[in-house]
Amino acid sequence: MKAPFPSVLLFLGLTALAPAAAPDWRNETYVSRDAAKARVAGQVARLVVPEDPAKPDGTKIELALMRLPATTATPGAPIVYLHGGPGGAGAEHLDNPDFRALFAALQTQGDVILFDQRGCGQSKPSFIPHPPPRPEPDLLASRERLLDFLARTSVAVRDRAVQAGHDPHLYTVPQSVADLEAIRRALGAERIHLFAHSYGTQLAQAFMRAHPSSVARAVLVGSRGMDTARKLPAEADAFLGRIAELARADATVGAKFPDLLATFRRVLAKLDAAPVAVEMECGEKKEPMTFRVGGDALRFIVAKFYLGDPDNFKYLPKLLDELDTGRRPWSLVFNIGTLLRAPISYTWLTTDAASGVTAARAAAIRAQAPTALLREAMNFPFPEINRVWTMSDLGDAFRAPVRTELPTLFVVGSLDGITPVGQTREIMRTFAAARLLVVENGGHNSLFRPAEVPAAIASFYGGRTPPESVRMPPVEFMPLVATR
Repeated sequence: MKAPFPSVLLFLGLTALAPAAAPDWRNETYVSRDAAKARVAGQVARLVVPEDPAKPDGTKIELALMRLPATTATPGAPIVYLHGGPGGAGAEHLDNPDFRALFAALQTQGDVILFDQRGCGQSKPSFIPHPPPRPEPDLLASRERLLDFLARTSVAVRDRAVQAGHDPHLYTVPQSVADLEAIRRALGAERIHLFAHSYGTQLAQAFMRAHPSSVARAVLVGSRGMDTARKLPAEADAFLGRIAELARADATVGAKFPDLLATFRRVLAKLDAAPVAVEMECGEKKEPMTFRVGGDALRFIVAKFYLGDPDNFKYLPKLLDELDTGRRPWSLVFNIGTLLRAPISYTWLTTDAASGVTAARAAAIRAQAPTALLREAMNFPFPEINRVWTMSDLGDAFRAPVRTELPTLFVVGSLDGITPVGQTREIMRTFAAARLLVVENGGHNSLFRPAEVPAAIASFYGGRTPPESVRMPPVEFMPLVATR
């Protein structure tokens, strides 16, 4: 059921009435889980907010917060980080050296606030499957098998939340907007800076529309529009074509791949006809297991892991060559392992189901999917998974472009196939005070790597004009067979 526009405005207005006590901060040092084992000093707290912002005396939930203190004697407004996903977490980005350097740069302007959105990370309740569901050998044999697996695990997560007295229908963008306003008031800040990445940019835009007086400046990186939760299959095809062009010109793999897309089509046809066997070890006990991977599962894996960033798609020729020549698919072993252990919250499913899609965009997706290389894999498992979650559509008023005069910096990588440059330019059209920084050869996550990018973002919060572009080194594809 679609919510009419006045109802959406009334609901968002009610969020300002919800009480929020000041956080009780305590010192904590975060030790990163990468090889550096970096120690990041900060403070942590838990903020109690209403699960239903329209019912401040009703069921409560807890948001996990971490504050990285400002390193300047004259800090500006707090910088609140909105993580992506949906379903990711805030502090987990401290495991990435690029993000650590980024947050350190932001600390030169003010306190940096990392928080886990409702249902995510260390916030309570958690919508992360626990214990992790045991994988099945035929999990990836077909689209139907994978959908059934997600449906069964969704039922377990949903029922656990309901039995604990929570309502999964309240885990969507408008409720997260209310949480963000509660954080601002708990911090005692008249206004906050927003720093958002990926899905977090959609949340940021919704907040800017609902609470414009609560925002000083915003930086949106790898931006998702209000109506781009569902991806256009033709855009994925176009980006795969660009990867193919880069591979053809690459000194390492170009001779083998004059037409990478032809190889991809051949591999998909092979796996559509008969799933390939992938032997690997699973779980803490390293139990041997053989997965059968079909064509639709490969489409999903490519959509999930290989389109966003050169750090990932540089492995695509190697993956396709392994499958095409019948060698052991080491790349799939890595991808499946990542898929099975990724602790993403199932708010991914509630949020995106509610965000929905306009009729025009849905029609374009239906028209493009049958002939696209990845078919509908970019949007899997929607809309079918909503049979479990039964989320109401937030409506076209929610999906309308955000119009604002707030100073906003958009940052995008030229090799980001998830949130491409063209999409960012389209979103910017309704931002009267927008600026654009394009990171040449950057992707969805790697674009923070050049030191100039964190410096430019930090300087924007300080009121300075950022550059229009920064250049990274060109992508170098991985050898088809590992060198010894």
